[in-house]
Amino acid sequence: MESALIVLAIPVFFGFMALELWIARRRGRRLYRFADSIANLGNGIGEQIIQAFCIPITVGVYATVYAHARLATQPSRSIAAWVILFFAVDFLYYAYHRASHRVNFLWAGHVVHHSSEEYNFSVALRQSWFGQQLTEWVFFLPLALAGFSPAMFVVTITLNTLYQFFIHTRLVGRLGPLEHILNTPSHHRVHHGVNPEYVDRNYAGVFIVWDKLFGTFEPEGVEPVYGLVKPLGSFSPLWANLHRWVEIASMSRRTRRWRDKLYAWIAPPEWRPADLGGRVVVPPPDRDGPSLVAPPDRARDVKVAVAFAAVLATSSWFIHAAGADAHAPLVIAAAVAMLLAIVSFGWIYSPARAR
Repeated sequence: MESALIVLAIPVFFGFMALELWIARRRGRRLYRFADSIANLGNGIGEQIIQAFCIPITVGVYATVYAHARLATQPSRSIAAWVILFFAVDFLYYAYHRASHRVNFLWAGHVVHHSSEEYNFSVALRQSWFGQQLTEWVFFLPLALAGFSPAMFVVTITLNTLYQFFIHTRLVGRLGPLEHILNTPSHHRVHHGVNPEYVDRNYAGVFIVWDKLFGTFEPEGVEPVYGLVKPLGSFSPLWANLHRWVEIASMSRRTRRWRDKLYAWIAPPEWRPADLGGRVVVPPPDRDGPSLVAPPDRARDVKVAVAFAAVLATSSWFIHAAGADAHAPLVIAAAVAMLLAIVSFGWIYSPARAR
């Protein structure tokens, strides 16, 4: 449920990615891998493409509830109303984010964001194509009932999202007293770690106080190992978006009890039916670096970079055109073409192709 401000911020995002890459190289650190970054950015573009068609559902439902069911009207010129809304949005984001890690069908949408084994600014743009688009808005409907206008809400949720881009970095250490109040890069690195002590911790958006209040806070100790407990094993944006849905469907199909077949969709991610082995215990990570590496091939990477630049340029046009008429034939054709191109990047970097 992001506004056009996110689109306007894209050049800023790329600028910070370039800055991060430059600083890392000066410090002798390798924080980016080309294939992984293309997968991250491909997921981000795909999310924006699909979101263009979902906005009538997300913002539209919020606007309808506000127009016909609100219990009050909050003044947009009131500083107090904006402050209350900012904290309320962040708290409801915490609630949604926590649910997205503890309910399988929500995790199937959110898992995309965690499937990169790197941690840099490009990972912030690695977003889900399916699931989150059609579930997140439900958690924010209380704000419509409370009388915060759609415009106020969209601005506030956008600011929340923009803040979170800047905490996806390994170059920033701890920030002193701010660590007690804000969600910092240190806190969010923990959230992306697969170390047993880090799993399902630090769900905050802007304010880490929610985690401290509700018992989900964990400070950063050892350097996190990033990615998923079971590595994705692919640079494919499509598979990143589909794999958990496939796993849940397979578990639901293979288990014998009907109750388990249904519960599989709302169970915590570590749950397994008794006839399929029972609950999974998170093991200590057994890898020091990425589990998937694309063999070097400069010619291939140059071709992908050129094709990706074309997709990026097209996406800029698409977002503006979709805002005017998302159902125009040319807009739909452009969306399909861009998604096919993004999927092809993953195919190019697939382990089978690499061999």
